[in-house]
Amino acid sequence: MELTSTLICPQCTLYSASEATCSNCGASLSPHSLESSTDLISSTDLGDSNLESPIQEDSEQGSSNGHNNQPPASEPPQTAGSSSISKYHPIFWGQGQTLFGIFIVNTFYTLLTLGIYSFWGRVRIRQYLSNQTSLAKIRFSYHGTGMELLKGSLKALVIFGIPYIFLSFVPIIWEQIPSWIPNALAGLMVLFFIPVAVVGAQRYRLSRTAFGAIRFSFRGQVKTYMKIWFTGTFLTFMTAGVYYPFFENTRREFLTSRTYLGNRHFSYKGAGMDLLKIYGKALGLIAVTALVTSLSLIGFSGIDFGPDFQSSLTVWFLEEDQKPWLLTSLLINVAAAMWAWFYLQVAKQRYFWNHSTFGNAPFQFRASTWNLIELRVTNFLMLVLTFGLAWSWVQVRNLQFLYYYLELSGPLDIYQIEQEALDASPTGEELAGYFDAGFDLG
Repeated sequence: MELTSTLICPQCTLYSASEATCSNCGASLSPHSLESSTDLISSTDLGDSNLESPIQEDSEQGSSNGHNNQPPASEPPQTAGSSSISKYHPIFWGQGQTLFGIFIVNTFYTLLTLGIYSFWGRVRIRQYLSNQTSLAKIRFSYHGTGMELLKGSLKALVIFGIPYIFLSFVPIIWEQIPSWIPNALAGLMVLFFIPVAVVGAQRYRLSRTAFGAIRFSFRGQVKTYMKIWFTGTFLTFMTAGVYYPFFENTRREFLTSRTYLGNRHFSYKGAGMDLLKIYGKALGLIAVTALVTSLSLIGFSGIDFGPDFQSSLTVWFLEEDQKPWLLTSLLINVAAAMWAWFYLQVAKQRYFWNHSTFGNAPFQFRASTWNLIELRVTNFLMLVLTFGLAWSWVQVRNLQFLYYYLELSGPLDIYQIEQEALDASPTGEELAGYFDAGFDLG
């Protein structure tokens, strides 16, 4: 495991993994280069300073700057007695039309190569999304390759695909074997490989992602996640879903707290009971709405509670004049269910981020339910009206939404982070593709 210091060149202001000279301009580097530089990172380090981002943040004041052409300035290290706290928003500099161009080229070559190019196409999209994302004026980057993904897919096919396909043909080949036996074995395979796929995908994706010159890494063990997975699945089943928020919280803690940037790790301090309350509020909204609309319909019907209540209510429902009331009640319940679903999604993300930290810097996520509804409804209309061609713009909008409401409060102390590069196999990621069980910190 190699440890190197990452320094900022005092002349060209680029990050460099070298401890002697800058790889860009040849200037001498030393650990005090960062402290002696009056302008930590100039706007020219991004190269694409003419790009406009809909998300800008003033690092000194922590407020939005509108549509300026410069990303937020990096802050100097905070002293112990400093009363001001640096605040950072990620910025996505990419554009929908550029991503759409990549998507079209990927589709053409994928069809031309009978699907083989899809692995390289996936890498191109990841590289673009990463390279166009910055935090504190430092770019992210993705270093995976299409050949790695192709080899990982072939390994996943041998490990999981062929045995699973074989079990599917067992009842056809041997008719005397009950079909439930191979089906049960196939289900056990899926249950066993999901934790392997999740950990493998997390380890590979992070090992190929960098922030400046520093790589991410994931240091969780498969056997640990297996215990969490099987215990959580069993208890969720035995408690009819009540344990699921605790299961979800435990998974989040495992995947977040074992994620590193260089030698600095992320942390998560959430509680399953808090998530249970969030789920309870969402389900409570649905239940209360259903109860109120039902009682309102009964009140409008004028039917008294008695021995013939059920039959009288059924006759009332079947009357032609009552259809507007029934339709109104149905729409109200559907709207309540949708609002509860959107609330659940944004409340969980808000809770996850607000209980996560990077070193000593906490995250804050401030999106509301209505913010998410506006985003998802607009995205849905864009996809429907363009027959799916607006996919690229939808991806850009999703990233901009996340980054606009996500905030990281300093001190980041980026100059103190040291490289600890860990390698990983892409097989787990390809296994995750079989189950759609990937994990994302966002």
